[in-house]
Amino acid sequence: MNLTRQLRDEHDRIRRRLREWDDLLVELESGVGTFAALRLKEEAHWVRLEVLPHLDAEEAIVFPMLSERAPDASATLRRLSDDHARLRELIAQLTELAWRRQLGTATNSQAQELLKTLRWRLLDHLAREDGALLPLLLQTLSADEDDELLQRWQEQIVSATSQPVPNPQSPTPSLTLTDLNGRIHAWLDECLLRHLEALTALDLEAAKRWWRKFSDALMAHAQIEDSVALPVYERLGNFPEGGQPSLFDAEHKGIERMLRSLTQRLDSLSPSDPSLRRRIVVSLDRYMLFRHLIEHHTLREQNIFYPLLDEKVDADAKEHIKAALQSALPSDFVR
Repeated sequence: MNLTRQLRDEHDRIRRRLREWDDLLVELESGVGTFAALRLKEEAHWVRLEVLPHLDAEEAIVFPMLSERAPDASATLRRLSDDHARLRELIAQLTELAWRRQLGTATNSQAQELLKTLRWRLLDHLAREDGALLPLLLQTLSADEDDELLQRWQEQIVSATSQPVPNPQSPTPSLTLTDLNGRIHAWLDECLLRHLEALTALDLEAAKRWWRKFSDALMAHAQIEDSVALPVYERLGNFPEGGQPSLFDAEHKGIERMLRSLTQRLDSLSPSDPSLRRRIVVSLDRYMLFRHLIEHHTLREQNIFYPLLDEKVDADAKEHIKAALQSALPSDFVR
């Protein structure tokens, strides 16, 4: 293994992951993917964790060496550096958009367009490097130099990936009701995902622990909305289409019914059951339906319910609602 081979392998790995975006793009276009928002966030995390360190290592190790040893390649290196700058801009936009999509303040079409642009530019850049950068390395470096740079490259990558990825969930002092509700639902999504990960790994103890955390927090949140936020909302009147108070109340009741049904199914599972895996598999469609209901309800809250409260309710009432929502959060909620 040498640096040239390492770069080629990393390029191929990035291409393979980008090909997997096809089904995510289809979900975003059709609007039927129950986990599209979570998948989008995972892809943004992968880009920050895998692609950014690759770009950083090239600029820290490869570009300076080639600038010194191959001055005739300066135009090529400038073009590649310009590519990096544009890719960083797009990655930052994806990080922000993935978070806003989960909060319900960005659309599927916006996410789809940005993913397409980032993928096209990244694939184009990788092809340019394969055609110019890798041959330059082969022509310029001796075998010993190539091995030495590989060691520096690996140290750079390990250092970069061991650093914590910045968390876009950090709240701002002027947190609105819409922002707070979005953050609560994003945290609930993460709990549900952890439950499903444990469940599909047949770890019933962890699955039940995550389900209790999820279901308790979800119901506490819904009860505060019903008892504190909804009465204030009802007094606003003149509701837009899809924003009638009765609709939010009906959706809460539907979510509660499905929650009870899934809880009963989970409680009936036993690790000693020889058909445990099959029983879990056949129940996954109910989870998808449940997640679909929650996502549509959350988007309705994020696009209608809480924006209207933020716009039309006085500061004291908003602070009262915010305090009530926060009082229902568990102690380990990631603020």
